[in-house]
Parts: sequence; C-alpha cells; structure tokens
Amino acid sequence: MHSYHKVLVVTGASLVASPLSMANYFGNLLPYLASYNYAHRDQMNIYMDPLYTASVFTCTFIISMIFTSPIELRFGIRPCILASDMLLWVSLMSGYFTVQEPLALTLIFGGLQGIAVGVLYSLATKVLLQTMLKQSGLSTGIMSVGMVFGTFLSIGVAFAVINPENKEPDLRVDNQVYFSDKDLIDRVPFYFLIAGAVMVCVNILGTVLMFVGSSNTGQVDQDQIFSETTPISRQICELNHESIAIAISESDKSAFLESTGPLDARHLRQPKNGSSYTHGSHSSMVGVSTDEKQMENSTEKMNGNPKLFTQTEISPGKAIKTPQFWCVWLGYVSSHHTSYLYQNLYKQYGQRVFPNDAWLTTNGLISNAGMAIVCMFVGAGSDKFGIRTMNVLFNAASSVFMCLMVVSVHTWPLTYMALVIIENLAVSPHTMLFTLLSAFEFGNTHCASNMGLIRTGNLMLMLIEPFIVDEMLRAMGWDWVFFSGALTSAIATVSVIMLDVCKREH
Repeated sequence: MHSYHKVLVVTGASLVASPLSMANYFGNLLPYLASYNYAHRDQMNIYMDPLYTASVFTCTFIISMIFTSPIELRFGIRPCILASDMLLWVSLMSGYFTVQEPLALTLIFGGLQGIAVGVLYSLATKVLLQTMLKQSGLSTGIMSVGMVFGTFLSIGVAFAVINPENKEPDLRVDNQVYFSDKDLIDRVPFYFLIAGAVMVCVNILGTVLMFVGSSNTGQVDQDQIFSETTPISRQICELNHESIAIAISESDKSAFLESTGPLDARHLRQPKNGSSYTHGSHSSMVGVSTDEKQMENSTEKMNGNPKLFTQTEISPGKAIKTPQFWCVWLGYVSSHHTSYLYQNLYKQYGQRVFPNDAWLTTNGLISNAGMAIVCMFVGAGSDKFGIRTMNVLFNAASSVFMCLMVVSVHTWPLTYMALVIIENLAVSPHTMLFTLLSAFEFGNTHCASNMGLIRTGNLMLMLIEPFIVDEMLRAMGWDWVFFSGALTSAIATVSVIMLDVCKREH
C-alpha cells in the first residue's frame, strides 16, 4: 500500500472519530441542559435528570460493540459503517426537537447515538489497524486525537451559540446552580441543530477519505504481517476475529508458512514471567512451536527482551473463569465511575465557587487539547513500558488529582482549574488503557467479545449512576461525590497490580 493511502486512512479514521466524543463534551453541555429542563419542567411529560442521557449512551455503546463482530461478518464492513453513519446523523440532528422531552432526548440523542458510535468506533479502528500494522499504537493515538477535535467543536459551538455573552448561573436550588436567563435557555435547541450539521459534514468527509484510502487494502497477506508487526499490534483488538497480528522470528517464518491450517492457540504458551510490570513483559515478541518444552527453553533477544513468547488466545467462556478477568473487570468498572463523575460534573462542581462560564469552557478546551497528546503517549508508552505499567500510572494519578480537586475548590479556585486539566490527562484514556490491557491478558482473537464482557459491569452501573449521584449530593454533598471518584481510581490501581498475584497463583 502506498504511503498516501495510509495518510488517507489515518486522516479519515480521525475525522470519523470526531463526532464520537459525546462522553468528553457532555459535561460542558450538561449545565445548559439542566437549566433548560428546570425552566421547562412544568411543560414536560416526564422529567428526567439529563445525566441519564450520558448513562444510556454508555450502555448502548457497550451493547453495540458486543454485537459489532457478527453484524459486520453478516453484512460487511462498509455497509455497517454507512448504516451507522446514518444513525449518527439522525441522533445528532434530532436533538433540536427531542430536547423538549427529556425521555426522547435520552433515548434518541443518547441511546441511538451510542449504538452508532459503538459500531463506528470498532470498525474504524479495525480499518486503521489493518492499514497501519507497523505503527498501530501511534496510529490509534492519532485516531483518538480526532475525538479531541470533535470535543473542541462541540464545546466551542455550545458556548458560541448558547452563552455568547458569558452570563453566569444565578439560580440556586438546593445544591444545584442553574442559568435563569430566558434568552440563553431558548438558544439551547439551536445548539443541536448547528453542532449536528457540523459533525455530519466532518463525518461524511472522514468516511469518504477512509474508504478511498482503504479501497485496495483487502486481506492483509502473511508477508506484510511478518514484516510490519510490532508489539502493540498484539495488544490492540483485531476486531471481528479475522487476523492475529503475530511477530515471529525470521528463522521460524518458513516453518509457519508451510504449516497447514490456522494457528492454534494450543501451540502457544503463556510464559512464567508474563506477569511482570517491566518493559519486557509487554514488548516481548512471540515464538511459535508445537514443542512446548523447546519453546520454554528458547532464549532469543528481541527488542531487548531475553524471553520469546506470545499471549495465549483465551475465549470469553474461558476468560470469565480466570481471576485475571475479574481483576480487569473490577478495574474497568471502578475507573469508569471516576471518568463518569469527572467528564459530566466537573463544570457543575466548579460553577458553585467559580461561576465564570467562559473560564470554565476555556478550561475544558485546554483539557482536551492535552488529551490529544496523552492519547498518543499512551499508545507509544504501552509499546515501551508495558500496558500494566501505564494502567497503574494513570489510575493512581487520577486518584491523587481528584482528591486535590476537592481541596482546591475550597481554597484556590484557579488551582482547581489547573487540576481539572491535569485530572483530564489522567482519566480520559481509561477506555483505551483497559482495551489494550484486555488484549494483552486474553489475546487478540476474541478481544472484542472479551472487552464487551468486561464492560458489562457498566451496564447496570450506568443506569443507576445518576440516582447514586443525586442521592450522594443530597446526603453528603459535592465533595464526597468527587472523593468517591478518587476512591474508585485507587481500587482500579490495586486491581491492575493484583494481576501479577493472580497469574503467579494461577
């Protein structure tokens, strides 16, 4: 494939990912929606906390990812992408009408968009990885930058359309703060119309570029796999179970090509030192042999690692019987609670002591600019230091900085704004971190299904999360809500560390 085709695919995948960033920008939109709902509460048939929109989005996103593989195998990758594009367009543009009824907004803007995003994210990632085997970690990070770009657009459009005069929230009800200005509230529906139109145009351009760039990709041949595979290729989901990116020593290459039938996971052996946090545990390459004893005794240096091995490919049915699965499951559920609180509530929390909407909006923009850098750092850092190390580092940092956010909001408001940026760098890549961790622990073949199972804990949690937040606010106040996020990040950190213990005992 020519280099310009790769550029087209990377650019297209990044633009396709731009409208998929609702989880990142919804926290900035939430104060406006909450004020709109409160002002029109007597005219609504069913009054709902707008937080449910984000929760339903997450649930349908998870479910759609689980079913992406069989749907794509049945209909093909391009028809699935086009159908998801259309669902995305409908969900974005319909917000102009559905915002008048919270239930409709939750089901269409939240639920329908979650279905479209789950399929698009999975399939765009697959096209990207099939094209960029040699730079899969870096290219995935670049694709994540597209989501940052989408967040920039959404936050910027929201402020420019809804609150261009930088009016402050001035209506206090219990422990909530709302905007009371009628003109501001009346402009909320127009945000969905304008932002939706912009996102649709970006999505169409990205889809066209990705299709043109990948038009001659087809099935990746074996020679390309051998020549272009890097350690991170084994760690990222090869969605839909089509090809396992395997790095193999040149001396074993001919023997592998002459073998009959597909690679059997029974020929692969998990190394005894595979649980190490060191650089070697993640970037060790693979040795293929039907003789397990010979493989165990083989020692060849590749990328500075004296042990040659691959991760065992584990099916979902077997994965859930391992203690490692439940460590990853607990870690993801715990860290997602932290991410949910931060992404959706940081602005409302800050408005209580720092009501300048322009400053908080700018803070959100800067935070997401930093996220563009950190996503690429996660991809490259996972290649170099190991995915477990990166998980421990980011979850521990998230716990510490969320605690500092609570302290600073009462002491140094400007410091709070700086900590919002730093916390975003720590918490934003948590889904990427646990996706890579799942592939590393359980292999690539069933990565999509395994990650779907790991996300199941969020299905119930997301549906009750708004209720939990509301009850905590009533009983304990905002500070303890954010302290709970710091606690769950600490739990996620311990869960990843426990993977070493589980593997040694297992």
